Amino acid sequence: MTSPDAAAASAAPTPPAPPMPRRRGRPADVDPEQVALLALRHFGEHGYEQTTMDDIAELAGIGRRTLFRYFPSKPALVWGGIEPVVGPMHAVLEDAPAGWSVREVLAHAVTSALTLSPEAEEATRRRLALMGAHPSLIGFGLTGMSAHRGLLLGFLAGRLGVDADSLRAQVTTDAVSSTIFSALLWWAREDDGAPAPVVVAAIDAVLGGI
Repeated sequence: MTSPDAAAASAAPTPPAPPMPRRRGRPADVDPEQVALLALRHFGEHGYEQTTMDDIAELAGIGRRTLFRYFPSKPALVWGGIEPVVGPMHAVLEDAPAGWSVREVLAHAVTSALTLSPEAEEATRRRLALMGAHPSLIGFGLTGMSAHRGLLLGFLAGRLGVDADSLRAQVTTDAVSSTIFSALLWWAREDDGAPAPVVVAAIDAVLGGI
């Protein structure tokens, strides 16, 4: 026979389980580039100015704080895909064979950097289209781009046999940088194909006068 104490214990409600400890750091299932692509598509449909960071967090199904860990602002989200592009370009410039011409190295660097997956190409096109429509976004990215200019400057100065501070090195570097960016803006607006051939063609046009 069950004792009264045992019956009371079995009838008592089970105490709630203690809460799971909160994870620290970035959630493992957040893909920043996927979040960015969702946001870029939303900008295209609903407007860049009209979209808030809260909208993006809700769209991506993540918390606002998590979103800000990856992208502290909308401009940072638009420019967030630059590192996967400039990384391969830097690798080519740093390891280019001495026997290659400037044109060969730059063409190889551009092709390596701009051989993109379909999703990455879509995100790149959308990013550039936004920059073309909102010039303030270009200004936002100039500071970050200046950090990458030094490698191109060093490469060109070395191949041209001039000092990096010389007029020729400085102007040539800015001409090539501007050409690449201008060609990409044109590609995003006018061309349905891959970006690399457009950029290489633009570089060829500029190098013809150097």
